[in-house]
This record gives sequence, structure tokens and C-alpha cells, in this order.
Amino acid sequence: MPDHADAVPLRLLLVGGDAALHGAAGAAASILGAALDHSPDLDAAIARLLGPDAIFSHVLAPASMAPAETDALAGMVDEVTPTPTRLLLLGAVEDRGPTEVAVPVANAAGIAAAVCGTRRAAEPAGVELTAEEVKASLESGNLRMRFQPVVDASTYEPLAMEALARLHHPALGILRPQDFMPIAIASGLEGPLTGAAAERTLQDLRPLSGLGGLYFAFNTPLTMLLLDGAPERAAEMCAQAGLPTSLLVIEVLETLTMPDFRELEAAMKRWRGAGFNLTIDDAGPRLPHWRELMDLPFTGVKLDGILAEDRPEAARLAEEITLLARQRRQYVIAEGVENHEAARRLRELGVDALQGFYFSRPLPARAVPLWLASWKGNGSALSAQS
Repeated sequence: MPDHADAVPLRLLLVGGDAALHGAAGAAASILGAALDHSPDLDAAIARLLGPDAIFSHVLAPASMAPAETDALAGMVDEVTPTPTRLLLLGAVEDRGPTEVAVPVANAAGIAAAVCGTRRAAEPAGVELTAEEVKASLESGNLRMRFQPVVDASTYEPLAMEALARLHHPALGILRPQDFMPIAIASGLEGPLTGAAAERTLQDLRPLSGLGGLYFAFNTPLTMLLLDGAPERAAEMCAQAGLPTSLLVIEVLETLTMPDFRELEAAMKRWRGAGFNLTIDDAGPRLPHWRELMDLPFTGVKLDGILAEDRPEAARLAEEITLLARQRRQYVIAEGVENHEAARRLRELGVDALQGFYFSRPLPARAVPLWLASWKGNGSALSAQS
């Protein structure tokens, strides 16, 4: 947690729980001089945490909650809440993950002590991620997926969800792709990582309802496109999950070694023939071959997030890529949109879709339908202001 974690006002959110747990949490709040809110179940808690005033120092949940449900809460706490927030499992004997802290004695004193003990989380010192740990985490099922919305640049209607990988590490906490992807690629683990992420994404999406015709974007290293039989295996996975390949967008990450472009073009045609959409990821100054890649049969291009910054050179390059995409009938997504002005600038440059914290942070799968329901009013209001 950041050093200012102890400056966050004490405000507790209790999720579910029986009368005894309510009483213990209420007494703990009195001891601490903290505010206490209550949500009757997980979905109500997620909706609460999606709200504009979701400023909580701690979320309290009974240990009887299923692991999948506490994982969803952990995702909300790690990704969505605007202030450093801790998740306490009341009555749990041991921690369930890097962000799920056990409170074995779930009475008023035990809860109050746990809250005080987690007011400031020390950063791990001298711990570095290794290729062996990445491999072990994948084999242990410690990969999680989060989903960040992509909206129409003009109407702010939801168009897609991008699946983003998170790796749970016992000492380092929840790691983002920039923390483990380079290690995975350098050590030859991009295949197992991509496979695990794809399986987890489809597993998370299978039970969800109310997603309509949303597209789902999935990141993969460029070299993965070249594997024999890869499009067929991916199509089979989609069929098993009930997801048409036409609704899956593969965002291609450039790797250290570029393949022969003729070989790449042939591979892309096989993927396109299987119904998949292919997008260039992070087009911009940090992608050396973006011009050459745009000449291949990609369906779209995603701008590097730094092109959303308010700088003349960023606007010029964003406009150049957008114009080239128009000539090639490729759609354009701008990510890294953090405020109204960035959304307005990029829309005026002609991009088709927007993504960033201005619209939503990455969400656990359980929160996606709830975000969609709440966005119907919020999105229209934001769009009207533009």
C-alpha cells in the first residue's frame, strides 16, 4: 500500500454476515471511532464499491463466503476502490491470498486489532519475481482476469471488455502484466501464460448474463499467432464457452523477435478465416514496427496510452495513425483516457472507441453485469456533457 494509507479515514464496509457478526463489526467500529456501512450480499457490495463515494479503508467479509466470491471482492478492492483498501475475512484461520487477510477471532476486539494492524501495509523489500515463480503461479492457478470496458467514442455506449491478466504472488501481492509478462516472454513461458489466461477468461465469462453483443478483447504475444493449429484450438475453446469467434478480439503484442512478415500475414489470414478479429496493440512511438504491421490484415489498431496525453506530439501521432487506419478500413481504439478533456480530444481526432479510468477501472468478472447496468445512466450523462 502507498505510504499515505494511514491517512485514509476509517470507514468499514461489512458484506453479508449474521446478527452476531453485525454486532461484532458495529462494536469494533465504535472502538475505532469508524463509520460502518453494510451490504447484504456480494452483488450489493460490488454495486456499492462501483459508486462514486466508495471510500472505504476496510471491507469485512465472513470466512464462510465462497473463495470465488472473496476473489471478486479482492478484485474490487485491488482495482476499483479509489483509496487503499484492505479485505478482512472474519473467522478465517489463514490468509487466502495476497489481499485477503484472515481475522481468526471475529469479535469486536479481534476485528479492531486487525483493522489497526492493516492500516499500513509494508512494501516487500528485496523481493524480485523470477521465471520459476511465474511458472509455479501459473501451475497453481494463481492467474486472475479483470475486465475493462471499452465504449463508443461518440455515444459512450459499451462496445467491449478487455481481459487483463493479474498474477497473485504471496510476497509481492497482485501483479500487473508489466511486472510479469517480460519475464514470461524472456523465459519461454508466453505459451503457458496465454493458454492459462484464455482458459480463465472463458471460464469467467461463461456464467455471466446480460452481456448482449459485447466484444471481448484478449492480449497475446505476436509469436502465438504463428503456432500450428492455434486458430483451430482457440475456436474450439470459444465454442465450448458458447462465445462466437466473431466477438473475440485478439490484441497482438509485439515481441522482441519479429517474424517474417509473409509468414505472419499467412498466419493472420488463418485467424481471420476462423472468424477472429485481430488488433495491433500499443501503436505509437514505443512500437517500432507499427507502420509495417498496419499493412497486414488487422481489423483494428489500439493507440498507445501515452497518445492520450495532452501534448502536441501525442496528438499529431494519434491523428496520423487514425488517418492511416481509416485508409485501411481499420477501427481505432484509444486507451489511457483518464478525464473528459482526453476523451474530447481523441474523439475530435476521429477515434472510434475509448478506454480508460475515466469510464471504469478493470473489474472482476462478477462486477461486469453490475457495471453495465449502472452505466446506462452514467454513460448517457457523460456523453451529453461532451
